[in-house]
Amino acid sequence: MPSSRPPAPDPGGLLASRDASFLASLPEPDQLHFRHLALVRPQLPSESQLRLLEGLAGALASPRLLTLMARTPHWLCHWPILLALAGNEATPEVIRRDLELVVSLFDQMRELDQAPAPEKPEREAAVRALHAQLGPDLRPVAKRLAKQLARPVASTGTTQELPPLPPDHPDWEALTQLPADPVRAPEPSPLDQGSRLARARHTLQPEELLSALVDPDPEVRRTALQNPLVSEELLCRALLPCTTPGFFGEVYAEAKWYFRTEVRESLLAAPASPEGLARRIGRTRLLVATLALDLRDPGTLQRIVCLFTQLDEDEYHFITHWVRRHAPHLLRVVKHFYDRLPRREAEPTTDPPERAEGGRWSSLEARVAQAARSTQEERIGQILRDPTPGAFRIALENPALSPGLLAAALPTLDADRVEALATHGIWPLDPLVAEALTHHPALSEASALRLVDRLPGLKPFVEILRDPGIPHLEVRRRALDHLRRRYLALRIPDRITALQASGGELLRHLPQEVLQDSETLLALVADPLLDPGILLRLARNKLTPQPVLREIARHPARTHHPPISAELLLNPKTPRETATRLWERLPGAERRQLLRSPHLPAILRTLGPGSPN
Repeated sequence: MPSSRPPAPDPGGLLASRDASFLASLPEPDQLHFRHLALVRPQLPSESQLRLLEGLAGALASPRLLTLMARTPHWLCHWPILLALAGNEATPEVIRRDLELVVSLFDQMRELDQAPAPEKPEREAAVRALHAQLGPDLRPVAKRLAKQLARPVASTGTTQELPPLPPDHPDWEALTQLPADPVRAPEPSPLDQGSRLARARHTLQPEELLSALVDPDPEVRRTALQNPLVSEELLCRALLPCTTPGFFGEVYAEAKWYFRTEVRESLLAAPASPEGLARRIGRTRLLVATLALDLRDPGTLQRIVCLFTQLDEDEYHFITHWVRRHAPHLLRVVKHFYDRLPRREAEPTTDPPERAEGGRWSSLEARVAQAARSTQEERIGQILRDPTPGAFRIALENPALSPGLLAAALPTLDADRVEALATHGIWPLDPLVAEALTHHPALSEASALRLVDRLPGLKPFVEILRDPGIPHLEVRRRALDHLRRRYLALRIPDRITALQASGGELLRHLPQEVLQDSETLLALVADPLLDPGILLRLARNKLTPQPVLREIARHPARTHHPPISAELLLNPKTPRETATRLWERLPGAERRQLLRSPHLPAILRTLGPGSPN
């Protein structure tokens, strides 16, 4: 959903006036990335700019910006950028498959050089057929990459031409327009509830996840919300056309989405949103807008008082969160109205621990004493969010404060407290607290880099690379370096365990290291209970070795899984006899769907769409 905030100023005149509407259509985090891309695009990038582009190609989650990068040919002539775009799952499916063809072409050329003499004619024919499938935009890129590889062997100095540089002010709307996928997904067969729950939790396909989020079955919806691929953008896409009332309450009840402004706007704008929920969120939005006005106006103060008296108790969490970030001087106003809020009958009538008799907030001395002596987790958690910094510092020294409680309270802390915690003498040494700190968006880059170097194992680095809320690219690069070194230091059984525990995420972040290790992959796919999501990633990737693809196709239970069979058939590295055998077993309807794809190998296209025997 486009950001409601105005775009940042354009001091350098980077964008033409006609492009102002395009910039406003991008979400606020993407506007800064777009400015970097638009600044570098009309020129040859330097070494530092190439590293920036490589980081953005692997870390961006915006399909529109990734489409812009993929439609800039002189960037694709740098192999790390092309490989990062092909490995980024947020890259649109059609573009990613085209880029994977280039990756597969060079992989097969490398295998051709190492193949025995009797196999060379067949492999040469496969390379020529794969090159014929490249689109007209990617053929010059492949030619340029091939000349870069051949230059150390037979340098001429005159054949290293680049594609022409783009103009200064192109049509950004056309460049970022997402391409249409020519292949429609086959109609799924009816599944029992157990299978639907498993697919909702582990599916890697956005459209299938969207349908699971709005499923009439509440259990399927709740399971789909726990899928790690659920993002803010995907959730907003599901909310607007949703007609299932229960889904709105489930999203609102999730603390992960409750504080997201875009999600709340979608809850408010959806036509099927429950009236009570929409009214509750609408009052809060109006109150936030009023608090941002001039508070010296008597009319504004009266409006604020009226809105506070109508505010639902559940919305005080969001109001407190907003005030802490944008108007900390109003915290006592929020506490004043919350203290006089009529309590629900089902809740206990005793005062919260931090309040004294008569409904007044306890004094600073009393709160400091509680910070030092309290042994109740609930009270310590409230003291960590106390507006007085002194109480927070004393609470950090309380022996009853556990790492789990501190990590749970971290998302509610402001930037000053996060930095104070990151420079603390003891708490940054705890792995749980250190990992939670690295995910806080207000943490400085220097502090985050110090913490990253202390994290143990592999999982914390995978989580850092997966989290789009971390603003520092250098932190992501450092995490990727640690992940690569530690993975290569593992033995084969430990590598298999790490691949299974990450759900295939290591395949995305370490494609070269994982996919060149045939011994580990063969042992991995031999497990009959392996997660289908990992098999799907292996079947799709154009760097997967042929023996591994053959092993995946050897198990009938796996080849009866339509997405795995489709990816094996669309992968040009799948051995010809294996692909032919799969094609003959495929139902006629699924054959006709695959024949619409321009990425289907030519040998299968000649077999036709006839029904299997």
